[in-house]
Amino acid sequence: MTDKKIEVFQYLHLRSRTSASSVRSTILAQVQGPWHHDLEREEDIRSHAVDDEDAIVLVRDAFDDVDESCLVLWQEGEGYKVSNIVPQNVGELGIAKYNSILRDFVAKLVEPAAHAGGFEIELSSPHQSLDDWLDTEPAAALRRFSRLANKSTGAGHPMDRDRWYAFLISTHRASKRLDTDLLVRWLVEVEHWSDDTAYDLARDYELALGLLEQYDQSM
Repeated sequence: MTDKKIEVFQYLHLRSRTSASSVRSTILAQVQGPWHHDLEREEDIRSHAVDDEDAIVLVRDAFDDVDESCLVLWQEGEGYKVSNIVPQNVGELGIAKYNSILRDFVAKLVEPAAHAGGFEIELSSPHQSLDDWLDTEPAAALRRFSRLANKSTGAGHPMDRDRWYAFLISTHRASKRLDTDLLVRWLVEVEHWSDDTAYDLARDYELALGLLEQYDQSM
């Protein structure tokens, strides 16, 4: 049985074959309306950077029902990643509008720049499932716990608790970690747990993994 995918914030990484400066120059060479280079804000952000890391700040004009927004590219090695997109006049964009601005940036500036400058574009999917966030064993353990558990008692029943512990131990041993916000969303949106129980499980997940890590370090 394939899990329902949920909408998530996309991540964009630009991987250079030469240098970060070449990515910067080719990106800025493509800038034209509705995108603008905000040099003043960029200089302010760069003044707080550690180890002379670079930043590129671009502003996208408002479109459709999406507010004018500021996109920040932060240097990562010889390339860049989008570290944030911040609306100018509203509190937050939400996932769909954030991704809409990011994809507009890729289409209008990044793809032409990559063609000219020879860097690679890594754009994550806007819809993901448990298998995108966890290794095979912990993903299977979490599904087993969720689909066999009494959803009114969480991990309270001894058999449910054993399956929950199996998931925690498997995750502790694995290379990937599931963000607590994504864990809550998966439990609620895909597995139909109540909000309160999902948050309780997420708090237990975070505490248990922290305890297991501390135990390993103490040995």
